[in-house]
Amino acid sequence: MARKKIRDSDDGGASWLVTYSDMVTLLLTFFIMLYAMSTIDAQKYAAIVASFSKEMNPEAYYQQMEAEKAEEEIIDSNIEPEEIDDIDVLYTLLKQYIDENELSNQVQLNKSKEYVFIRFSDSVTFRGYSDILEQRGKGVLDVLAEGLVLVDEYIEEVIIAGHTAKVEYDMTDIDRSLSTNRANVVLKYLENKDVIDPSKYLAIGYGLYSPIADNSTSEGRAKNRRVEIYISRKGYPISYTKIIQDTINNSKANDNDLKYRRETYIE
Repeated sequence: MARKKIRDSDDGGASWLVTYSDMVTLLLTFFIMLYAMSTIDAQKYAAIVASFSKEMNPEAYYQQMEAEKAEEEIIDSNIEPEEIDDIDVLYTLLKQYIDENELSNQVQLNKSKEYVFIRFSDSVTFRGYSDILEQRGKGVLDVLAEGLVLVDEYIEEVIIAGHTAKVEYDMTDIDRSLSTNRANVVLKYLENKDVIDPSKYLAIGYGLYSPIADNSTSEGRAKNRRVEIYISRKGYPISYTKIIQDTINNSKANDNDLKYRRETYIE
């Protein structure tokens, strides 16, 4: 008796395709999810596009590069130097130190677009008729040196002026020498810090001839005994009389103080 032949199932041979297609679908879904979670690095993407552009059309690529370079140069040329106020760094450092150490009554600080001005009372820098620098004065000068090294290239000059007060007895010669010595002591202290070109420093001794207050009172004489430092911005040579007038206008000095100023200081 002949054996009956068993027929193959109609779908048995293709059953593996179902599993394979499911796996491919899952993998595709997985990679789509990874792509959605990732971020595109714009610079790398631009570099890839640029490399393809260079290979496919080198002439157009180099033309685009030249155009971008020209655009950057135009943008840079529109930036004016006045927009970068570097001398503010110096002012900010000094202001912070003066406030933190409660020296605002002994150290006056002003600035404009042309200069930074510092006025030290004698209680901070020197005592009596001494030309030995006080420790508190050194502290302020140390901070000044830290600021000068940051803005050296933007500084025109640094003028240090020493002043004394007129007393009842004649000490004109001593006052002139003392004010000069004090200015030189401050200059030498800063110069030894080696923070800026030493040729930018200038020390001047005015003696008793630059009063800002009445010499007939002890309070007035205390104001007149002082050291002043003027740091001018590059391109703005210092006008001593202009700075004096500015500091008068910006200070808390009363009308009685102003009456005793020399007329030559008023432009």
